[in-house]
Amino acid sequence: MRQRFFSGLAGCICRWPLAIVLAGLLVAGISAFYAARRLEFKTSRNDLIGRDSEYWRLYSEYAKEFHSEEDYVILVEGDQPERNKAAIDTLVQGLLSPQNNPHPGDDPAAQQFVADDLFYQVNLEAFQRWFLYYLSSEDLNCLKDFPQLVFVLQHQPNMSGFLHVANESLMQLGMGGEERKKCTLGFLPMMTTVVGQVGDLAVATGPSEWHSPWMQAFIGPGESDRAEEQMKWQGYQTFRHGRMFLLMIHPRFEKGTAEALHEATIPKLRRIMAQAQTRFPEATINLTGEPVLDYDEMLQSQGDATKATVLTFILICILFAVGFREVLRPLMAVVTMIIVLGACMGYATLSVGHLNMITVTFAVMILGLGIDLGIQFIARYEEELKKNLQRTDAVRMTIQHTGPSIITAGVTNAAAFFAMGLSGFRGVIELGIIAGGGMLIATAATMTVLPSLLLLVHRKHEATQIPSLPAATHVERMLLLRPAVTLGICAVVTLLAAFVGGRVRFDYNVLNLQSANAKSVQTELRLLHADAESTIFASVVCSNFDEARQLQNRLAQLPTVGSVHSIAEMIPEEQEQKTQIVHEIRHAMGSTHFDVVADDPGEVLSALGSLRLRANALAREAGERGDKPSLEVLIPLTNALAREAGERGDKPSLEVLIPLTNALAQARSKLQGADPAQLQPRLTDYERHFYADLESQLAIIANQADRPMTIEDVPAQVRRMFVGKTGKFLVQVFPRENIWEREPLVKFVREVQQVAPGVTGTPLGLYEFVDILLRGYIKAALWAFLVITVLIFVDFRNAYAALLTLLPLIVGMIWMVGVMVVARINFNPANIMVLPLIVGIGVAYGIYVVQRYRESHEATFYSKSTGRAVILSAMTTMFAFASLLIGAHRGIRSLGLVTTIGVLACLMAALVLLPSLLEVARRKGRKV
Repeated sequence: MRQRFFSGLAGCICRWPLAIVLAGLLVAGISAFYAARRLEFKTSRNDLIGRDSEYWRLYSEYAKEFHSEEDYVILVEGDQPERNKAAIDTLVQGLLSPQNNPHPGDDPAAQQFVADDLFYQVNLEAFQRWFLYYLSSEDLNCLKDFPQLVFVLQHQPNMSGFLHVANESLMQLGMGGEERKKCTLGFLPMMTTVVGQVGDLAVATGPSEWHSPWMQAFIGPGESDRAEEQMKWQGYQTFRHGRMFLLMIHPRFEKGTAEALHEATIPKLRRIMAQAQTRFPEATINLTGEPVLDYDEMLQSQGDATKATVLTFILICILFAVGFREVLRPLMAVVTMIIVLGACMGYATLSVGHLNMITVTFAVMILGLGIDLGIQFIARYEEELKKNLQRTDAVRMTIQHTGPSIITAGVTNAAAFFAMGLSGFRGVIELGIIAGGGMLIATAATMTVLPSLLLLVHRKHEATQIPSLPAATHVERMLLLRPAVTLGICAVVTLLAAFVGGRVRFDYNVLNLQSANAKSVQTELRLLHADAESTIFASVVCSNFDEARQLQNRLAQLPTVGSVHSIAEMIPEEQEQKTQIVHEIRHAMGSTHFDVVADDPGEVLSALGSLRLRANALAREAGERGDKPSLEVLIPLTNALAREAGERGDKPSLEVLIPLTNALAQARSKLQGADPAQLQPRLTDYERHFYADLESQLAIIANQADRPMTIEDVPAQVRRMFVGKTGKFLVQVFPRENIWEREPLVKFVREVQQVAPGVTGTPLGLYEFVDILLRGYIKAALWAFLVITVLIFVDFRNAYAALLTLLPLIVGMIWMVGVMVVARINFNPANIMVLPLIVGIGVAYGIYVVQRYRESHEATFYSKSTGRAVILSAMTTMFAFASLLIGAHRGIRSLGLVTTIGVLACLMAALVLLPSLLEVARRKGRKV
């Protein structure tokens, strides 16, 4: 039956070669046109994960309630903070300009930006009316006595007056109860700051930046620094003290796909950024964010795959010309592969509808594997021509003798790919569908279009001389002379490779796959190493406000969590019980103004002396009774000015100035050593700022709201981020460490899931993506191996022959992993594809060799068309994957490198190990 099929196929080809070629061209043309119109590109990793996964269910719920796309992030960096801020303002103007919405040079599908799309500044004034509500009830109770302090300062509004008040506060430290003592101790850090600032006046060389000590009195040292930084930059999103400014743009689309939106919008953003960059050359303006990283990765992958495809064609043509010493027939094989690629594009569009970050390289795979089939056909065709057969007879003989091997190799390759459908990973399943169908198309074209072209396009006098390989024949003779030695050496190498292969590692970091020179990647890494939050975060959707508040507090306590944001952090806690306290404070404060009277430096020195004596006595008493809380705040107060002395190199003073007495004495020493003519204006200017700052803080207190803050009081731009379409609440959880690395990612995800099992977002996507991908490829490789084993056994109907066919594949994979360890090459999410891929590639060489042995019953192949074809096939496959090394995408490069190593290892096993095994079988009379 098999012979009848191949004879009938040969008869049809010889009878209607032109019709077959025209049919192939027509199918390829229609397919390419269809693909050009309908084929899409998916850039999101979420598109690689199955829709039936728990992650996808949670992510879909999140996407329905909130936006499903992460923000575009523009980062402005520079050493001039004011210019950075101006650059952000210019970018905002450009993004919202009517000239850019729309712009004739942009894609019509690009996002037309509106103010609601941008987030770069928080309106801090909206929160000022509830400033006191953010304090704890204990701190608010401490403020009840603050009007008395204000009253005293109004009568002596200068620095001496404040130092006298500080002295009185220290005097009453031991007289009140525990609550009064706690309030006084909370006030002391602010005193320390003032003492330090006054001491600095003696050594000031010019005007310095003002830092509010009064804000520190209200909300504490650490929080006051952050609040001051925010107010300084008017709520702009800044990091590194103004050297980094962030502008976030939310992707918004009503129709079409997210990929289409990003493809149109990201170039528009970069065009507007380039315009702003020309105005601010001293700053650098870059774009990052998850959509940008994905877009740049896909763009780089497409470019690298295209260049690799072109280079593969060129290298194959050169290899054919050298290997066959003839151009025309190999050129027909290349033409056949062009027809195959056209048909494959249409098939991919029809069967899947899109390409993703995994399937984008399928063309290189089909070229490298499909051309192998053509090489086998041409090599045998030339061997038959050498027997002085007519072209039609040579085609018939080639189809009948080599056709079974070609179909077996093609079908097993296709089966290896289709077996990926059992992996459970959507991206791998799609690759299996596209590449598996592509291999069937390549097999069909090799058996129909290629022989038809050979019959139609030829020279009048065709060359049929097969190049001799005397050196290779001599090597083969040496190997087969003592096959036991060859097998022993192969066994030792295999054992060594298996031993070291166990140390192979897997690199989970997907950023390491992208181009190291990609600006979006570099920008993301700079943000990770700055105090800035990561551009990726976990998302928890809460059904009510109380749940959001509880999760906010619990998640913030986790070691792996850097920060947590939600609408809950905007709304003060326990507002009902604070309302009355705030009302009392407002009523007691009233309207306050300070007419600052210029102070005399001598009065300040005297007040410092009194404060020193009081603090010294209290510190001594606290030490005697072991009062640690008092010591903790008194010692920094006394040492602040001593530290200043140390920085000035005043060692004699530093040696004797200890705790409070010495610290305040040092302040006096500084002031006494200063030029009175220079000190007086500095002191006056400081006092003016000091009381103006107090006035502004008191004005804020006087304007406090008399009702609790509600969600509606939060600025709309913030509400849109944290309140969903149906009123649900979003909690954003930012990692403390770089979760692009696997270990921090796993810890972060597991800790957050323990508190919030319904968490989703990019970190969960990364966690699921790489984990499912790794398991999927391993499962696909095992299924491919199982399917191929069954197919080979069915085709050969001989278990020993099937085992020999599979052995080069098994040994080759062991050698490949061993070489990877020695060369310090890790597996990663891109090159792990080699596992199922090499199963299909490596087994083909064993099929060709065993099939020829079954035909000739000789273990010599190097001098025959089969040996030359196997070598050329392996070289074309290696050239195809080695062409990926020219790309900038590190993932694609690593795929090309590892696959090249794997193909070479399988080739060596097929041409060294397998002939020796067949020779042993021949000598023993074992049927294969």
